[in-house]
Amino acid sequence: MEIKRLLVSQRKLRNVLQIEEMIVEIENGGCLPRIEIWRDSFGVCQVSDGHHRLVAYWLSGRRVLEHSEYLLIESDSVRARFGGVACLILRCMQTSESF
Repeated sequence: MEIKRLLVSQRKLRNVLQIEEMIVEIENGGCLPRIEIWRDSFGVCQVSDGHHRLVAYWLSGRRVLEHSEYLLIESDSVRARFGGVACLILRCMQTSESF
């Protein structure tokens, strides 16, 4: 699944300090818990759980999630949408949070 096609449902991240450890884990070939992704009836995919993990994959240079790294759930529910992973990172940087 292409990371840039995923929408996020959070305006910012609560604990950016954990992202660095996640990046190290990814770069060392480790695995993180799966990211929960909801897909609506129009085919739009949105992260439900795993925003920090998604950012860690992106910042480690990854642009695609493997099937084993996410759980896709068909859902009629729609949460607020705040752009993609790049927008989430930019908002965190603008609020003086660091990675």
